[in-house]
Amino acid sequence: MIVKLGSNVADVAGNVKSPYGSYHVMTDKNGRRYRIGESPEDITKKIIGYRLSRRTMVIGAWMCFFFGSVLEYGWGAASGTVISHYNWSTTEGFFNYTVYVLFEATVAAYIFSRMRERGLLSLRRMLWLGSVMLIIAYIFFANSFAPWISYVGYAMIGGLSSGLGYAAGGGVITKWFPDKRGWRLGFANGAWAYGAVPFIIVYTDPHLFYLGDFQTVLYITGIIIAIGLFIASFLVCDAPKYWWPASVDPLVVAAGKSRSRELIANPPAVNQFTTQEFFATRQGKAQMVSFTLALAASLFNVSLYAPFGAAMGFTGGIAFTVGAAGFAFTDGIGRPVQGWISTFIGRRKAVTIFYLLMGIGGLGVLGAGLAHQAVIWAILAVLTGAVSGSCFVFDWLIISDYFGENYVATNWSVPYMLKVFGGAFGGIGATVLLVFLSSGGWGAVLGTAPTPAYTDLAWTIAFVVATLFAVTAGAIVWFYEKKPTIEDYRKAREKLGLPEEIIATESGELSGGGK
Repeated sequence: MIVKLGSNVADVAGNVKSPYGSYHVMTDKNGRRYRIGESPEDITKKIIGYRLSRRTMVIGAWMCFFFGSVLEYGWGAASGTVISHYNWSTTEGFFNYTVYVLFEATVAAYIFSRMRERGLLSLRRMLWLGSVMLIIAYIFFANSFAPWISYVGYAMIGGLSSGLGYAAGGGVITKWFPDKRGWRLGFANGAWAYGAVPFIIVYTDPHLFYLGDFQTVLYITGIIIAIGLFIASFLVCDAPKYWWPASVDPLVVAAGKSRSRELIANPPAVNQFTTQEFFATRQGKAQMVSFTLALAASLFNVSLYAPFGAAMGFTGGIAFTVGAAGFAFTDGIGRPVQGWISTFIGRRKAVTIFYLLMGIGGLGVLGAGLAHQAVIWAILAVLTGAVSGSCFVFDWLIISDYFGENYVATNWSVPYMLKVFGGAFGGIGATVLLVFLSSGGWGAVLGTAPTPAYTDLAWTIAFVVATLFAVTAGAIVWFYEKKPTIEDYRKAREKLGLPEEIIATESGELSGGGK
């Protein structure tokens, strides 16, 4: 069947047999196709050998995020003890974080996502691989007698394993919930932050995580999160391309007559954009820039709020533990709330508001710290944490709502790869800025000279830069990231030299399924 883009035709194809039963294809006026008829239980029974409901897969996705998060969100709390024990410079320590982001966001996110969508690596084996690498990462980290050992183990191997968990969980939600993904994606993605809270509490306790015996804690951490990710592998599975729940009429949704509050505020994409088509739209380019700026601000908060509190003299107090662990906790629980709010007001409006709040909140944390008000610092850190993870939730949501689910893993991974630039600012970039503004030189940056005590002016400028990133990201979303129309889709295809007509069984994608 050939469909002309933007034609006023809605087509219902006959039933087609599949490995999971039978389905029929519905095509709306924009040429978007919907595969309807196969239940999640029948699909999962055929692919993995037993039946899973969509509800169960939300839990599985949540576990992928939860157990993959500890390396990233636990770093700020654990790094002080490890750096001190092995006599690293502060710069060497935060370069470790930057290398971690490089592998978590680029290699794991993009390469494994492409392998997953092409059927070269199953979701289950992907998570098994991540589980094994988590244990290896913590063995290296516990025995990092030289910085390069941690760069290879914690940063490279750990980054890969963490990225596998992140990519797996987000893909499951976006593919199985095209009709109601808001709070579900936020719920699962939120575990990426508060999953580290129990470990942060341990890392900030001088009686449990101390110079003489912190290795044991790291070994136990690696074993626990590896087992958790392994269990998650049995609770998730990918949906076939074009899959749509039979209980929701896609033609009613496409006509804007749905009764669903989420589908009214966030209607599905006009078509399934390939990664090339994503790049060819102004919205795709804007998402690349806004996400990079927002995550730079977010990762600054993740990696430097705790060191800033320590520099202000808060270490060892209850307020410091509350601020450090509470930030990660509210970062996590704030994400489903953000997704839920976007159900009513729309993704674009919601993410603009949250980016602005993240920037303003950072200035509050700075002011409380410089005033040496530990309790106020902790409260503001906790409140800012509630919006600091918004870029990660809405990258998934905007990519799937604007550009469809078929290629969501690779489309999402393209902006997400730019996390390496955010990680560079949140890790080594901000550290270099702090060193030079505190009258240090390249010797302090490279570890050949003592790291200077960071001045109040240095902290102020670093925080202001992070705030400007967040506010600029919000402005880009509001002014440049309106949802692509069918005309935008047509123009993207014209730029790429693709025909205006599309074939319903393009590349045989409707005949196969998700593995």
